[in-house]
Amino acid sequence: METHPDLMDPEWRKQAEREARIGAKKDRKRIPKPRSRRRFRMSRRGRVLTLFLVVTVVVLGAGAVVMQQLRGRDAGSGQPPRAAPVAIGVDLARPYERTPAANWREGIAGITMPRGEPVGDFTAQEVEAGFRTVTQAIAAARLGTPVLRAGDGSELLALLTPNERARLEPTLTGPVTIEKGNFLTLIGPKGLLPVTPRMTGFLTVKAGRTGELIIHASYTTAYAFDALPSEARTPADIVPFVRDEQDYVIRKAPPFDKADAGLDFGDGAAYRTRMACDAAKAGILAPQYADKDRPVAVGMPVAVDEVATYDPTKPLPSLETCK
Repeated sequence: METHPDLMDPEWRKQAEREARIGAKKDRKRIPKPRSRRRFRMSRRGRVLTLFLVVTVVVLGAGAVVMQQLRGRDAGSGQPPRAAPVAIGVDLARPYERTPAANWREGIAGITMPRGEPVGDFTAQEVEAGFRTVTQAIAAARLGTPVLRAGDGSELLALLTPNERARLEPTLTGPVTIEKGNFLTLIGPKGLLPVTPRMTGFLTVKAGRTGELIIHASYTTAYAFDALPSEARTPADIVPFVRDEQDYVIRKAPPFDKADAGLDFGDGAAYRTRMACDAAKAGILAPQYADKDRPVAVGMPVAVDEVATYDPTKPLPSLETCK
């Protein structure tokens, strides 16, 4: 084979060697080079951050599922979310709200009276004049500025007969006593709010002796006292009530003497609730929170019918409120 004519040709041998080298280069290009392996190592901070992101995604996903379930539950029930209960205290701008006096009229306007008609030997005009005199006496005793601010009974005295005025003047113009408190509303150191007391009640009339007219007043008065937020929890703490059943006697002269003609007091009784007992024992009206030695009451005693207590059409309660 070595003596083959082509092998003996120098040009052919050069050409063959050249082609062999080119083929070897192509074969080397087709053989893939081994790749060097680089290891990726995560730092400690990176691992913590990755873990935090994973946990956050899980929590947010769970929260979204729960919220979706809650929305579905609310939508199915048709009920709006319930607001938390709000504690309600005393609104000094509207002190009579949430009390029996909430719908009563202000002052003497709360007392109604029948139409004036002849009674006994009194004409219709005289009966109507008697109603006006009685309402003036009630206002002077329970509503007047002199009495509520200074315990001054002069307005009431001016409406009475001369003999009755002389009898009651020492009491109504003197110092505070229980007897004086029976005729007048006496306010102590705990002052009233700048709102008008409220009333509910009515007048009735009947004939007395000759020349005598008896007008009966059945009424209840509510007073609103000032207070600090720490002193009162409910309107009941600042609004005491005074219930009155009072006969007023109007006499004519003749047959009566001039000194006995006019307005006089007849039989009467009163009942007070929601007041401070310590002050009441001295003839003074004060809110029940003024009694520092007893807790602030939330309601009336269980044995007391509050509706009947303030209703002038009901019998006057006999239960003692202060013992």
